[in-house]
Amino acid sequence: MAKVKPHNVDPKEKFQAIDSLFDVISKLKTKQEIVDFFLGLFTQSESLMMARRIQIARMLLDDKSYDKIKKKLRVSSQTIHATDKWLHRGDEKYTAWLKNRVSEIENKRKSKNNLTYEGLLDKYNHHRFIKNLFN
Repeated sequence: MAKVKPHNVDPKEKFQAIDSLFDVISKLKTKQEIVDFFLGLFTQSESLMMARRIQIARMLLDDKSYDKIKKKLRVSSQTIHATDKWLHRGDEKYTAWLKNRVSEIENKRKSKNNLTYEGLLDKYNHHRFIKNLFN
């Protein structure tokens, strides 16, 4: 699919498209449905880009420097800055909520070392790398 430049899309059309996406996402009920939906919809590269942003957010919450993040994840300063802006866009309650969710996810991950996913994670070779994110 060709890359779309948001400033070239009519604002009303952009709102409707994004609203439809969020409507579909909000109807997903289980984690498996969410995984299957995103892995079926996004390419391996797009999935990795989203996963990297979460990794960046985690490292920023752990007070890692931009340089350390840049070296470890091999991402640009612009990506780190955009994630940092997103992370701190809300008030302190939002950041606290995000920190709690990240540690909750980390605790679950540690307690379920041999978690496996069936469905699209196994069906498509190029998405098998995603399994490592859940271990």
